[in-house]
Amino acid sequence: MSDDQRDALLFMALLDAMPDAVLVSNAEGVIMQANPAVGRLFGHDPAELIGESVNILMPQALADRHNGFMENYLNTGIARVIGLGRAVEGLRRDGTAFPLHLSIGKAEQAGQTYFIAILHDQSKRKAAEDALARSARVDAIGQMTSGISHDFSNILTVIIGNLELLEARIDGEDNKAILSDAVEAAHLGAELTAGISAFARTTITHCDPIDVNEACDAATALIQRTFDPKYEIIFERCDPLPIVLADTTQLQSALINIALNARDAMPDGGKLIIRTETVLIDDTYVAQELDVAQGHYVRISVTDTGIGMGPDTQQKAFEPFFTTKPIGRGTGLGLAMVYGFVRQCAGHVAIYSEIGLGTTVALYFPILGEAPVMRQTAGESISRHEANGQSVLVVEDNPQVRRLTVARLKELGYVVEECGSGDDAAEILRQKDTIDAVFTDLVMPGELDGLALARHIVATYPHIRILLTSGYGEDILNAKHAETNLQILRKPYRQSDLANALSALFDGG
Repeated sequence: MSDDQRDALLFMALLDAMPDAVLVSNAEGVIMQANPAVGRLFGHDPAELIGESVNILMPQALADRHNGFMENYLNTGIARVIGLGRAVEGLRRDGTAFPLHLSIGKAEQAGQTYFIAILHDQSKRKAAEDALARSARVDAIGQMTSGISHDFSNILTVIIGNLELLEARIDGEDNKAILSDAVEAAHLGAELTAGISAFARTTITHCDPIDVNEACDAATALIQRTFDPKYEIIFERCDPLPIVLADTTQLQSALINIALNARDAMPDGGKLIIRTETVLIDDTYVAQELDVAQGHYVRISVTDTGIGMGPDTQQKAFEPFFTTKPIGRGTGLGLAMVYGFVRQCAGHVAIYSEIGLGTTVALYFPILGEAPVMRQTAGESISRHEANGQSVLVVEDNPQVRRLTVARLKELGYVVEECGSGDDAAEILRQKDTIDAVFTDLVMPGELDGLALARHIVATYPHIRILLTSGYGEDILNAKHAETNLQILRKPYRQSDLANALSALFDGG
């Protein structure tokens, strides 16, 4: 064995042993070597990266500038990254961007220039930094509210006291009802002030066994009497409901907070639906999606028909001080307090929203005592059938949801194709005649959203079955898209729900 061969073997062994991703590229940015850690980090087969441009591992904005950086360095010798290291963003194969620390070294061999890049995943560090920043914001809330809450409580005490004195001096049921609403609202304001302080200090909420329907009834009545008639307020109750641990006043405050946000999202009027139900989270996929333990829960969902919000806003909705309202219209504390209250009751809050369709905020509270008798839905009554070689095209713009859906379908035995938009789906259908069904989200980027794609399929490929999915309420979805006569699977759904929906789809003709 020659010295060169021995050196090459040692170099390869070193690359394989490195826990960080290591790439070797030439002066043109073409990948010459990639170690196994590159595959784990970026989701690519390292062997398939050989001969590709390093730009394939970067978000588009960085890739557009990368060639200019390298050309400038080769011409001037002025380094921005080489020998210095810096924080950058990487791009995984599924399209998700993530934080990296990048270090680059330069080597010359046989008149050729090579660059060796060492990339370290910073996702956990970034998450820790974000958590620390959130903690700092919460501390800031505590400092801000400690003085305000005392003075505001005194003011509310005066208001409540005078309202109660006035209550004994007025006649007429209508007047007394108005006064009663004012007293109740003042009491909720006092509890709200205490709740802000409790959330800011991360103290424990005192949770007691409560009747959720009774609390929702009271909150709904107050909302109905307070909102303008252009808003239709509906309470859909599941009766009976199991008992959960929570604070009645804080729950009512949470519902009113969510309702007020919904009203702001419907400036021209609309529909607000408060719904209670018992749900069983016994599917690992759903538990991961919701970040909630498996088990039986009471779910309270508040759905509006407002303007909706995009993914970035949804991710920040529960952060303290974050608000989309104009200055003077919101503090950014409302949903943060809702989140803190529910989490302290061992529950969870989930938000689902789509631009143009509205928003659903769902509160999950674990039940007390024995598991309730679950009422079957039409989907649950269908016996599950295994896939029989059918091919399903998954159309979903969110890469994490798409990856999860593909895994679910493969586990059920289906042959799966995937894409990220309705436009891409139309192109796949044009090129392939092996697709048996399309499973698509309703809201999609591009010219064809989920509904437009479904109409295109019905008109062009009538033999292909269609299953729509959305996190929005079934009643509103069905009303908006009744003309399609297509089945809609509501997010989040269990694996058995997906299996049953597809079984019904293929068994139906």
